[in-house]
Amino acid sequence: MGVPGSAVSRVTGVDVAYKNFNTGAAQSLPQRLAIFGQGNSDAVYDLTTYECDGSAASVAARYGYGSPLHIAALKLFPTAGVSATFPVTIYPLKEAASATAATGIITVTGKATENTSGKIYIADTLAEFAVSKDDTAVTVMGAIKDAINGVLEMPVVAAIITPEGEDATPYIQLTSKWKGASANLITIDLDAKNLNIGGLTFSKTDMAGGALDPKIDDALARIGDVWETFLMDTLDWKNTDRLDTYQSFGDDRWGWLNKKGCVVAHGCTEDYATRTAITDQRKNDKINFLITSVKSRALPFAICAKGLVSDIMTTADSNPAQGYKGQLTGIHAASAAEQENYTVRNASVMKGASTNIKTGSVAELNDIITFYHPESYGKFPPYRKVVNMVKLQNVVYNVRLVMEAEEFKEAPLVEDSTVTDNPTAVQPKTVKAALYTLADSLAKKAIIQQPDFTKKNMTVAIDGENPDRINVKFPVKLSGNVTVSSSEIFFGFYLGE
Repeated sequence: MGVPGSAVSRVTGVDVAYKNFNTGAAQSLPQRLAIFGQGNSDAVYDLTTYECDGSAASVAARYGYGSPLHIAALKLFPTAGVSATFPVTIYPLKEAASATAATGIITVTGKATENTSGKIYIADTLAEFAVSKDDTAVTVMGAIKDAINGVLEMPVVAAIITPEGEDATPYIQLTSKWKGASANLITIDLDAKNLNIGGLTFSKTDMAGGALDPKIDDALARIGDVWETFLMDTLDWKNTDRLDTYQSFGDDRWGWLNKKGCVVAHGCTEDYATRTAITDQRKNDKINFLITSVKSRALPFAICAKGLVSDIMTTADSNPAQGYKGQLTGIHAASAAEQENYTVRNASVMKGASTNIKTGSVAELNDIITFYHPESYGKFPPYRKVVNMVKLQNVVYNVRLVMEAEEFKEAPLVEDSTVTDNPTAVQPKTVKAALYTLADSLAKKAIIQQPDFTKKNMTVAIDGENPDRINVKFPVKLSGNVTVSSSEIFFGFYLGE
């Protein structure tokens, strides 16, 4: 405030007040995850959004144990290891009226010749059972049924079916805990090394018959003005109509009016030929991307959740310029023989499909890319890498912080040469100064490079027709990320003279 204007007697006044001289300093965009999925078919839940409290048990209590939402929450909020430090909001989906569950079969024949135990994996969830010498097949099936039903997060329920007829063979029927086509993704793993039990033979029929996944349109509409930076789909990613819906929604969120860009993550276990048959047809899709672990028995959305929390979103939240290389610990990785070599992975990237490698016994994120790969851009399309989409999110976020600052709203707008003592007046040079600071700050965070290029080519001007409008061009060169390194080694020998 300083010395009041009414003062006439000799006085020296010094007033202290805070003034922000760092307008335009870059801030990291807080990451948020939106999950789209179903609850257990036996659970009763409404369709209001639910912001998770950091507990998978809370999600299970709300949407049912063994549901897609519960299984995803187990990866995002494990009892040990990396847990989500960013907000996670569930947008529950309504089960389709005529949806059906998937079913599968496990059959056991013979008679046990030893005391031992066995293991069966339903998706990536273990059921372990005991076997006593002379146990009949029906007794062993009862033990398997009880083992499966005794695991809360199991995606199926088991029942012993005894068909009519004198020669009919009893079997275990597995029924998915939710209805829809995505339930067909549940795998049954009867690994011989886990079932090497003398006198018994095990066989299976894979899960099938699940039909009619829920619609996502209403859930997407519930996002509203919230800036959900990542969306996670728990349905089968190969449904192209649903991919279209996500793409249309995402493209709109990147538009000038919404200014809340997002990307959509899908889990994937398909091999190169299967996944690229779809991604290669979506050359202009910069919204959808895969988190891949080839041939894993795990549910794809469990892979997706683990990839997001173990590296992608955790890194995007703390260091948005950093690329992704995390490991899918705790998730089954297929054998080394089933992994893809460099030639296949390189071809996959060229067709818009993410890849993984295997380090020891663990799958590791390798190329995390969107489907975007128009032929006109050749080998290096601009929206390929998910990390670059995150960088762009941060650029948009920070430009918004500058241009939507409270002091700019409805402020008097005058051109640079006008001399004014109005403390609320805004001139193009005022805006430019803040954007200069932003360019330097984004470069310090390694989100962009060559800030001098940005400042040299930036324009801020009052519109030629509308005196209430200011036009800004803020060109940036995004930073790169080390993906390929090339070293040459030359050698020779010393030869005596």
